[in-house]
Amino acid sequence: MEKIIKEIAELLDIQEVVFLHKETHEILAYPIADGPTDEEFDYIEQEVMEVINTDPGSYIRFDPPNSDESFEMMELFVETLKNAQLKARLLDALASRKPFRNFRNAIQSEEIEDDWYAYKDAYLQMLVRDRL
Repeated sequence: MEKIIKEIAELLDIQEVVFLHKETHEILAYPIADGPTDEEFDYIEQEVMEVINTDPGSYIRFDPPNSDESFEMMELFVETLKNAQLKARLLDALASRKPFRNFRNAIQSEEIEDDWYAYKDAYLQMLVRDRL
């Protein structure tokens, strides 16, 4: 089951809607278009939904984090940091006009990207576990 949890978390991280079959543990997913409607994304979504709609009660749906949830995840990560100056810098980035871009720039310049991605992965896996 851990392999399935990890796979679902990875798909959520790349902004895919995920369905897990309750008995077979088959995973179906489709990407969320982040711009004007993309015909390829629509086609994938339609194919997945055709399968889901044959027996919707057999699947658990997982939606990727929205911007509010992603922001909260970044705040929670900052709270785990021990270095007060680093914490303050990241909180300033989150309070800025473009918090997502500034947070990304700050973690890159502070060379803590690996820590952030490990935290984010663990957090998403925890969300999946909670749903299961």
